[in-house]
Amino acid sequence: MSIGAGKLLSTGIDITGSYNIDLNPGAVIVLSPNGSTTSPIVYSTVNNGIGPFDYEWTITGSDITINSNTSANTSFSSGGFNQSNSETATLKVTDTGNGNLETTKDINVTFDFERGV
Repeated sequence: MSIGAGKLLSTGIDITGSYNIDLNPGAVIVLSPNGSTTSPIVYSTVNNGIGPFDYEWTITGSDITINSNTSANTSFSSGGFNQSNSETATLKVTDTGNGNLETTKDINVTFDFERGV
């Protein structure tokens, strides 16, 4: 047994499981009066990683803002008048304790201003 394998086994990490991310909730939909608003927090959980982890949130457009782009958990902000803003956010997690292994997870984020409120 090599030292690396023994160290991995002693941490209790399931080396047969896949390294991935869960996001809760799985999608963000905010119905709001016209103006600006912030979404509830999206919480991330890293499965089968070693850590420590680096987090990087990105988004496809410019109508929605990520409020904490290097944290495990974040919320989103947007503004509008009688419009809907919808974009895809991606969380990339780098497991710095596991050879900088990376994984990503997408989440749809929608702000609907005035419609349906």
